[in-house]
Amino acid sequence: MNKNKYTTYNFISKPPMKVGPNSKLLKEYKMSLNNLTSIQWEASIGLMLGDASLQTQNKGKTYRMKFEWGDKNKDYLEHVYSLFDEWVLSTPHKKSKVNINNNIVVNWGFQTISHSAFIPLGNLFLFNKHKGVRENLINDFLTERGLAYWFMDDGGKLDYNKNSKNKGLVLNTHSFSKEEVDKMSIELSNKFNLKTSVRLNKNKNIIVIDSNSYNKFIDLTYSYIIPSMRYKLPI
Repeated sequence: MNKNKYTTYNFISKPPMKVGPNSKLLKEYKMSLNNLTSIQWEASIGLMLGDASLQTQNKGKTYRMKFEWGDKNKDYLEHVYSLFDEWVLSTPHKKSKVNINNNIVVNWGFQTISHSAFIPLGNLFLFNKHKGVRENLINDFLTERGLAYWFMDDGGKLDYNKNSKNKGLVLNTHSFSKEEVDKMSIELSNKFNLKTSVRLNKNKNIIVIDSNSYNKFIDLTYSYIIPSMRYKLPI
């Protein structure tokens, strides 16, 4: 991939957060933005394989990315918010709801502006407005950085028993079809030399990275995993 293609150029200052959607300031600011930086692009692939979503309000002429995480991972949200700083005009917002156990659950979310820079992500991940994974997406687009963001976003330990010595990892791919998960598992194994498999969790398919591949996974991703998210690792 030509990384120079994914460079953002800012020619004017970011408009105020409360600017109207049809204001001249906002239109001029959007025109000053070009494409995602290479770091934003690589992270976006992992984030979209995780819980991030895309929305369009004009039949694919532009897209915006939406993010939401629980209160426990607010530091991670702030990290991603900072990563996409020039694409975001509003601060993260808090969402509170009462779950079935009558406990208050707090989530935090934000979204980018709508822009043509997100069209390449739409082409990769959206099928008739539904999120999916294209053939060879991991082979062609997922980098070590992207793998780290995928894990931070939707990964974790295989075994959460306190005294477990199992170093296996999981990628919670519940929202994808079995065919897509099988395909991703094979591509992950081939591209990054990881031993992977697919198993059922809550009647959905997830990807397991074998304990024997833990050290390899760490070599690939550790420098990109922010400190507050390292609790997801077995060691």
